[in-house]
Amino acid sequence: MLPRRRLLSAAGARRAIGLLGTLFIVFAVGRAIVVSGQGQPTVTTLVTSLMISVPGFLLVSGAYWLSRADIDPDFYPRIARWCLAGFGVMACLLVVYHLQPGESVSTRAPPILTALASVAGLAVGINDGRARTRTYEVETRNRQLERYREYTDDVLNAIRDVFYVLETDGTLHRWNDSLCEVTGYEDSEITSMHALEFFGENDHDPIAEAIEEGFETGSVQVEAELLTKDGASIPYEFAASTLTDPDGETVLAGIGRDVTERMDRERELTKRAHQQQVVADLGQTALETDDLDELMLETARRVTDTLDTDYCKVLELDEGSGELLLRQGVGWEEGLVGEATEPAVAEASQAAYTLANDRPIVVEDFETETRFTGPELLTSHDVRSGISTVIGPFDQPWGILGTHDTDSREFTEEDITFVQSISNVLAEAIERHHYQLELEESNERLEQFAHAASHDLQEPLRMVSSYVQLIDTRYGDELDDEGREFLEFAADGADRMRAMIDGLLEYSRVESQGEPFEGIDLDDVASDVRRDLEPRITDTDAEVRIEDLPRVEGDESQLRQVFQNLVKNAIEYSGDGRPRVHVSAEKNGTEWAVSVRDEGVGIDPSEQERIFDVFHRLDPHDDQPGSGIGLALCERIVERHGGEIWVESEPGEGATFSFTLPTTQDHE
Repeated sequence: MLPRRRLLSAAGARRAIGLLGTLFIVFAVGRAIVVSGQGQPTVTTLVTSLMISVPGFLLVSGAYWLSRADIDPDFYPRIARWCLAGFGVMACLLVVYHLQPGESVSTRAPPILTALASVAGLAVGINDGRARTRTYEVETRNRQLERYREYTDDVLNAIRDVFYVLETDGTLHRWNDSLCEVTGYEDSEITSMHALEFFGENDHDPIAEAIEEGFETGSVQVEAELLTKDGASIPYEFAASTLTDPDGETVLAGIGRDVTERMDRERELTKRAHQQQVVADLGQTALETDDLDELMLETARRVTDTLDTDYCKVLELDEGSGELLLRQGVGWEEGLVGEATEPAVAEASQAAYTLANDRPIVVEDFETETRFTGPELLTSHDVRSGISTVIGPFDQPWGILGTHDTDSREFTEEDITFVQSISNVLAEAIERHHYQLELEESNERLEQFAHAASHDLQEPLRMVSSYVQLIDTRYGDELDDEGREFLEFAADGADRMRAMIDGLLEYSRVESQGEPFEGIDLDDVASDVRRDLEPRITDTDAEVRIEDLPRVEGDESQLRQVFQNLVKNAIEYSGDGRPRVHVSAEKNGTEWAVSVRDEGVGIDPSEQERIFDVFHRLDPHDDQPGSGIGLALCERIVERHGGEIWVESEPGEGATFSFTLPTTQDHE
């Protein structure tokens, strides 16, 4: 917008031109009136008046037309000056001509010539105004374009990412300051550089192909190492699209972004995922092996590989001697594993400090460590850094797991958590190993007890049975009904006692006398059980429906006992109605849940947990045969197979006994 002073000047210029034109018109009219009274010819008067008034009208029209013309108002005063200059120059010429000796100008010539000269001056002024307006507009547009370019440059330079524009031959057409800041090159150097010069030789072909692809398809994205002037490489991601520049040429414009942080995060996530996988793998190994030393050695190998350390140790605490034995490890000098020891109670020792803390102890540099001193095992191997943590409960530690390096280094929280997780795996494996040893000892004692009980009780029991039979043979005819009833009770008790002793012996031998697990088709097992129970099924008119059963991993003989006990119980506890038994299986993840359902008398909820106890019967006084050890035997067999057994029932609504078994690897 023009200043107000300039606007008033423009308005004054138009008024000056219009006023000049009006004066010519008024002069022409007034002269015509005066001359017509002097008797001049009418035609001459009319022609003279027109030659004066027409230019006047042109001047008035020109002043009015200027506001609608494509001329900047800033040039109106210049047009007015051209108009007045035409008038003034003509007037001067007429005066000069009139002053010459012997020359004179008629009274009609001055107004006509000055009017025409004014119109001519207006025309010249208009042309000049238009030309200057065009020039001013071009200059204004150029200044605007320059400002826009400067603004665009400021915007692009404010971007932290690298901005670039490539021509088809790969030369840089434009870039922002970030390219200079990142690479270290000056603008003058980049001007003569090719795009490939910012990358190592190994990336030249991929970058050249990416540029070609970008021009062919319209867009491209590629990752490469950006090479700086001093030879450093930075991972960058480049994305570009084609566009047309002001000259109509196709160029490739894009952004390059430093992806160092993203790649660091990805590496960290990969590292963390690998650590978690190692923990999972070692956990699986711990479940599959019974050899603790093999597990500890494999653990030491995996820890050093995962954390890229030089040493790993598993120290076993001997509370009696107060020493830690190097039970297993990697990296140590030959002969130390299984022999080297560390004091566990020495003051200011690393081992004592570790055992006294409930979280991992991290050392970044033993040379600057002030909390404790390094043991000879570490100092003799030039250890500088490491992580150590307690294996087992803090208040009852089994030992220490540690990993060490000969370089001073920092460990991340993920590294510390990884070592702690590995320690937990070892602690659980050790606890399970101790439990298994205790269980084996318990089973052995149970079997010894059952064998002794069987052997010691069978003889007096046989004697009782023999004397009962002898009394029945010799004195049976002399006994009254009550006496014979007493004799039957004694014989039945002896039979029950014998069944209980046999059942107890069988219960104790589930672990020791069981067969190795193998793939078993439960359809075959169920068919055998049905065939064995066929007389009982026929006598009771029982309906036994068996669905398709899967293959599982287990001991066929023991699983036959489970099916036989459950199906037999389902028939015997059917109540007054016809026995109906339904056997089915359902896949549940990596195991099968097998169910035996009946429609019998059911089981009270208060009894559902106790029915799996040894010698427990729903009703000790009922007439059903059995020793009360069948369900306990089923539970022990299922537990040996790594499963569990349970019952769901309501009194009078029947019962469903279910147990889980592992699938075979070839099941699918």
